[in-house]
Amino acid sequence: MNPKRGAKKLAVGTAIFNARLAPTALKLLKMGYGPLPEGPGGKSTACVSVDFDVTQPSRFDDNRKGTLALCELAARYGVPITWAVCGKSAEEDMRSYSAIAEAAGGSEIGVHTYSHLDATVAGKDEFRSDIERCIQVLGLASPRTFVFPWNREAHFDVLQSMGFRVYRGKDRAVGAPIVNQGLWNVRPVYYVDQKSRGAESLIKRYVDLCIHYSTPFHLWTHPWAMVVGGGTSEMLRTLESLFAYIVEMRAGKSMETSTLGAIAATLATPAETRPEPLSTLVHAS
Repeated sequence: MNPKRGAKKLAVGTAIFNARLAPTALKLLKMGYGPLPEGPGGKSTACVSVDFDVTQPSRFDDNRKGTLALCELAARYGVPITWAVCGKSAEEDMRSYSAIAEAAGGSEIGVHTYSHLDATVAGKDEFRSDIERCIQVLGLASPRTFVFPWNREAHFDVLQSMGFRVYRGKDRAVGAPIVNQGLWNVRPVYYVDQKSRGAESLIKRYVDLCIHYSTPFHLWTHPWAMVVGGGTSEMLRTLESLFAYIVEMRAGKSMETSTLGAIAATLATPAETRPEPLSTLVHAS
């Protein structure tokens, strides 16, 4: 086994089998810990978010290959995907966007701005206008899920006023969704790219960790990250093994599968919640 993956697997195992050491073990993985869901009998939820954006022209073909492969994989296993779509990228590749829009199995289309706009450098009016253009191009009605380009966060008040309820934060964590500036943050657990080839046993360990604590297992990726050497077969071997494991856990009632928007729909509106006290959160440094 890759020594680095072996060390990560050991840390994840420690977090599973020793709750007292879990915050320390996860901090070594640069992950936050908590808050944990309240009450007994909770289930973990697996959610997959995919950022559909082509910020480099050289990625166009790989993005299409990866998109079509992910749509097929999700349909085959019945695992819904939250597609965070950049409007300009959809305009430039309507074939891929059509595959996303027509995908079966309860997948969701979220907003990733029109021009892959950096929210931290854009003004409020520019940010709002860019999102409105994306919604129009994609033909969406009242989208609820937003993903910040580059995970650079700003202008939460604009998102609230436009009806968004949930986003994917930058910081990885094992914990229940939290409210940040009026939106639910379903924090990511694992990012998949070409370096993840053959890492299915490690990723499944993260699934086990989230099942153990009844927290979301939020995996995210990009379509172009599915391509190695011009093809998707190597990456799909890893993801297919993972999807099969998630479906197995779902069949055993240990896990559900959902989209970010569907998760948020089960939660109280952010206005009805209070921020988690800092003492209950352990953040990675």
